[in-house]
Amino acid sequence: MADSSRVSPEQRNDGTSFLRDYGLWALTFSYVLSQFFRSYVAVIATQLIADFRFSAEMFGWFAGAFFLVFALAQIPVGVLFDRYGVRVPTAALMALGTLSAALLMVTTNPWSAIAAQAGIGLGCAPIFMGLLNYVLSSGAGPRQTSAITTASAIGMAGALLAAWPLSRATAESGWRAPMLAATVAMLAATLVVIVFVKRRPPVLHATDSTQTTQRHRAMQPETGRFWALAPACLAMSVGATFRTSWGGPYLADVFGFDLLARGNAMTITSIVATVASFCVPLMVRRWAPKWISLTWLIVGAIAAVMLALFPGVSGVLGVALICVLFSVGAIHPLVMSQARAIVVPERLGLALGFLNSLVFLGVALASGCFGWIAGHARLAHATPARIYASLFAVTALPLAFGAAVYVLSPRTGAPRARHRA
Repeated sequence: MADSSRVSPEQRNDGTSFLRDYGLWALTFSYVLSQFFRSYVAVIATQLIADFRFSAEMFGWFAGAFFLVFALAQIPVGVLFDRYGVRVPTAALMALGTLSAALLMVTTNPWSAIAAQAGIGLGCAPIFMGLLNYVLSSGAGPRQTSAITTASAIGMAGALLAAWPLSRATAESGWRAPMLAATVAMLAATLVVIVFVKRRPPVLHATDSTQTTQRHRAMQPETGRFWALAPACLAMSVGATFRTSWGGPYLADVFGFDLLARGNAMTITSIVATVASFCVPLMVRRWAPKWISLTWLIVGAIAAVMLALFPGVSGVLGVALICVLFSVGAIHPLVMSQARAIVVPERLGLALGFLNSLVFLGVALASGCFGWIAGHARLAHATPARIYASLFAVTALPLAFGAAVYVLSPRTGAPRARHRA
């Protein structure tokens, strides 16, 4: 029988350790709620616009407030993670997010609603970052990549909840009742994080320091190309704006989808994105993460161009291409793992915070820009199809540019079979 004392920390860090880590599951459950709050606006957009009497520009700010604050918080949150660990910053901001969700549920003032939406964004800001830091603090090998891609895929259940179930509940009792349920769930998630997330992950943080040092020395020539990841991060979630906020108005204005039809459409996009996310852990076993991400960016750019050219041809085509745009976000954990492989652990929070800030800054800027474009186009009496063609054309630009620059990014990681060999 092999002597267990001679088994290396890397060998002990097997798949079962991930399953037994309740802190990882607490953050994954919280990420489900984060995805819900990112996605709910698209389904009930027309109800929110009517209740708060939003203009097109105000709706753009409301939809973008979540992501703007989310983006601005990433670097400070990353610095806090480096200094204090994941639990305290995450729990504190989630508590603030819970209060903000409660404010949105009870207010009737449009500016209070925008402030509350910003507060929800701040409350969700540390969740996925915390998940990344919690897992990747021990390295960026196949097991860590598998853990974060799987947790990310599970989190997509939140987008599913913000689709047909939300539209159904809103049709029966208004949008404030499901918001109450989401607020209670956010409170529960905050308590779970306080109880189960440790300052440093007890299993995942264990690593062989000699091997880690050797890996970073080997990757030193690649560190200079860290900047090539930035445009891809800025672009990867721009298309998701049509799932998180503008997809509902697009389907309503161009194709006449009612509340339930929009809920069904967003359910389809969420299911496709969830399946895509669950495919990522399988794909990294055969292909390098860089080439998976690059292919997805290119396909997303092509989908945006098609929507710009044919915005009003078919509701089925529109939903299908929105599915493609939304699924580009599945590469998020891959790019973060790629960054982790060339970043020293002491600066992990700062580096991931910078890249995450770009991811959500892209969504915030896109949503605000879309509101400005839509408002001016309506003043010029443009048709709905023409308005949204412009929005899709704007979406294609960062995706194409991000893919072009991402070609220069460092190639890190390898298919699992090669890693074992």
